[in-house]
Amino acid sequence: MLKMTRWFIWGLFTLLLLTALDQVLLRVALPVPGYADVQVFYVDFRSRLLGLAGNDSVAQMINDNKLPAVSLPAKAETTPKAQTRYLYADGEGALQFADSLDMVPLQYRRDAQPLAE
Repeated sequence: MLKMTRWFIWGLFTLLLLTALDQVLLRVALPVPGYADVQVFYVDFRSRLLGLAGNDSVAQMINDNKLPAVSLPAKAETTPKAQTRYLYADGEGALQFADSLDMVPLQYRRDAQPLAE
């Protein structure tokens, strides 16, 4: 009986600890790096999980909770378009890749094929 009581007390303690952590993630804004991202993820995850408990299907939950498209950072938007890559066969017939036509050896340039993006 004593062992069962200990398990019950530890289970209750764990449940209270998890409930406190849940409430902190839902209500408290801490000035810790990365905490805001974790908080946004947790709130979204929790709402989807509770929605599944309400007998919604997984596919329905995903469709209902689509996040808005994320815009690219300014640095990524200003990067130049990637150069066309090329494919060619060397003297032994092995396929080789090159990041630009200038990187293809002269004797293979006329047979080099640009890769589709």
